[in-house]
Amino acid sequence: MRTNPTIPLKAISAILALSISLPTISSAASMNNQVLTPASNIQIDSDRSEQIVPLRAVVEMLGGEVLWDETSSTVSVKYLGHTLSLKIGSNKAVSDGKAITMPSAAQLVEKRTHITLQALNEALGITIGWDEQSQAIIVDKMDLTSKVTAFIASALGSSNISSTQYFSANLGSVATAERIDYFFRNATGQLGSFKGITSLTTDKTIVHENVRLALAFEKGEVPFVLRFNHGSEIDDFLLDLSAATKLEGYKLPSYANPQAYTEKEVMVGEGRWALPGTLTLPAGEGPHPVVVLVHGSGANDRDEWLGVLKPFSDLAAGLASQGIAVLRYEKRSLEYAAQLSLLPNLTMKEEALDDALTAVKQMSNTEGIDPEQIYVLGHSQGGFMMPRLVEADEDKQIAGTVLMSAPGGSFFDLMEKQFSYLVDLNQMPLQVLEYYKGQFAILKDPNLSTANPPKEYSLGYWFMDLRGYEPAEMAKDQSGKMLILQGGRDYQVMPEQLDIWKENLKDRNDVTYRLYPKLNHFYTEGEGAMSTPNEYLKPGNIPIEVINDISNWVNNSTAK
Repeated sequence: MRTNPTIPLKAISAILALSISLPTISSAASMNNQVLTPASNIQIDSDRSEQIVPLRAVVEMLGGEVLWDETSSTVSVKYLGHTLSLKIGSNKAVSDGKAITMPSAAQLVEKRTHITLQALNEALGITIGWDEQSQAIIVDKMDLTSKVTAFIASALGSSNISSTQYFSANLGSVATAERIDYFFRNATGQLGSFKGITSLTTDKTIVHENVRLALAFEKGEVPFVLRFNHGSEIDDFLLDLSAATKLEGYKLPSYANPQAYTEKEVMVGEGRWALPGTLTLPAGEGPHPVVVLVHGSGANDRDEWLGVLKPFSDLAAGLASQGIAVLRYEKRSLEYAAQLSLLPNLTMKEEALDDALTAVKQMSNTEGIDPEQIYVLGHSQGGFMMPRLVEADEDKQIAGTVLMSAPGGSFFDLMEKQFSYLVDLNQMPLQVLEYYKGQFAILKDPNLSTANPPKEYSLGYWFMDLRGYEPAEMAKDQSGKMLILQGGRDYQVMPEQLDIWKENLKDRNDVTYRLYPKLNHFYTEGEGAMSTPNEYLKPGNIPIEVINDISNWVNNSTAK
């Protein structure tokens, strides 16, 4: 569940290997005495027409490419899809296929091409200055594009600047230049040499401004995301391998009634780990009961988007249409992938539990929400950690819990069975299964020292924290309304897990169970006795039966 077993065979080996440790690529020629000047408080003056700058030095610091044709005395520049072609001695140039006139002619100074900074900025769509004394570019504090490309150029070895100078204090406290280098060397070791940036787009949330790149390597393109805080500092980054599993084609379920609810973006928590989320509120003043959604394994977004499925979007629309508010949010391992993975002794608590508890506390003070009717729904890993969440809820703010496809027994035994099934389907290489079997055998050894594990162990502390943890066993001595749901065709969390819950909780009278024989792990229908990863590529929604069961359970709990 720390890896995503639904990814196609061609991608799974690289993803598994990259997910084991995050936290980079040394290659290309280094450039002597080149420093990218920090400019967190500098706004570049718009009048840059007079300054002449060395073309190659500036462009290569930003990760661009400069080509020189000695025969024709022509220089060609490529940068983020922009092109610039100019001739020495002429003030005429061609920028992105269009003729332009520069303030002054391009010239050779000590065998280096120099042009006006104004012309370069306008041609490449950047906002930079130039420090003549240090021979360094100065990036405008709001120019995220230049910061991004300069970071990539440094991290991938084509520039000798510092890769960490634009980091926020939070990211800088854990991500050293050495860790950045290690991260990118891991990536290029599997993907081949870096070829360039093929696309760049931006979007904003209440927490971050995200710059999304496509990084081209020898073996293909990989989505990469840099997250900027409101101070225009790099606050996090990730190789977004999950993007390959997100396909277009999702449609709201037929039972959704958009006139019955509104959605607004909210911030869950504050400070270092603040997360962007969506609160779906039913029409009317309320107060309304609310269900907080907690993700399954992996770096999930607020919709739990996989293939063409968005189960958390289904739940939000379906429950809100029936008068129940829903809070969903980006998982910390997606929003803060680098910071989180670089924490020492990372456990499920830091990855997910703390944020779920924060969301519960926040809902207790949210207008329109009934603080006595806060429910938490955990899917897969989210349900697996539910007994720990209940234990951590010292103020007893959780009125009840819903567990969807939640493992009840040994995590390690479940993963072995899941991976074995994928090997049988030719969806996972046998060597991956054997690797995890070996790692789990180490973890199951009662004599294992977590402080000094054997050198063969490489999974990290997250897995060690789960030794001896069986959620159904822990829930025996707890109380509070529970609704446990299970898909009958779920290969990730098999139906036998429901039996584990039933056996352990047989003496509790506050637990309700539902088994849906036709449904898979993401609660859509398919054919055959057991589902396969390919089902997640087919459009579908959580059936209204499931929505009704959750809604009725919440309303019955409310009535009591």
